[in-house]
Amino acid sequence: MPSFHVTELRVGRIGEVPHAGSTVRSAIGKERAFGPLELRPLGFEGDTVADTKNHGGPDKAVCVYAAARYAAWHARLGVELRRPAFGENLLIDGVDEDAVHVGDVVAVGGAVVQIAQPRVPCFIPAAYTGEKRLTVDLRATGWTGWYLRVLEPGRVAEGDAGALTERVAGAWSVARLNAVRYAAEPDREALREAAASPGLTDGWRDALRKRAAGGADDD
Repeated sequence: MPSFHVTELRVGRIGEVPHAGSTVRSAIGKERAFGPLELRPLGFEGDTVADTKNHGGPDKAVCVYAAARYAAWHARLGVELRRPAFGENLLIDGVDEDAVHVGDVVAVGGAVVQIAQPRVPCFIPAAYTGEKRLTVDLRATGWTGWYLRVLEPGRVAEGDAGALTERVAGAWSVARLNAVRYAAEPDREALREAAASPGLTDGWRDALRKRAAGGADDD
């Protein structure tokens, strides 16, 4: 995993996002906070979560997205996505879903974090950006971003460097996990192997095992 640096740091309050003729509560519309900000076990100071079932908590304390993906989305969709399209706390340059593995321990700024799982695509980014096909395209591309758990709290700011300090043997990359989980035709053996990947969250393990057993991925 190459070194990287933080290009944007964002936190936000809960607001309303238009959806299906109504609105839904979400904190996806995060504002830039140039920092430094304190990163704690449940996330950055000043950040909030509306949907606590699917976001937030120790295993999803920080949402990370690769800066290079925005150019890739522009090429794919023909439009500039409204930022932060994926509710990311950290937009980073230098690594993406192919480069990071679940279980990777990373030092960034004054904190130590660990990649916990890929971000599961939901309808909110599509609603927030107005790009209705975005949920499907997130699964098709695997450009989902990922979540961090916080091992050692500390202060983080825009421009801070980050680097891998430890990689778990046998762990899968975020891209590889996405490819197996969201494949059009399930590969049950690969799904079972993915579910055994060290460092993965229980929610992801359960979803992979469910699909391996013939169930639908309805997360």
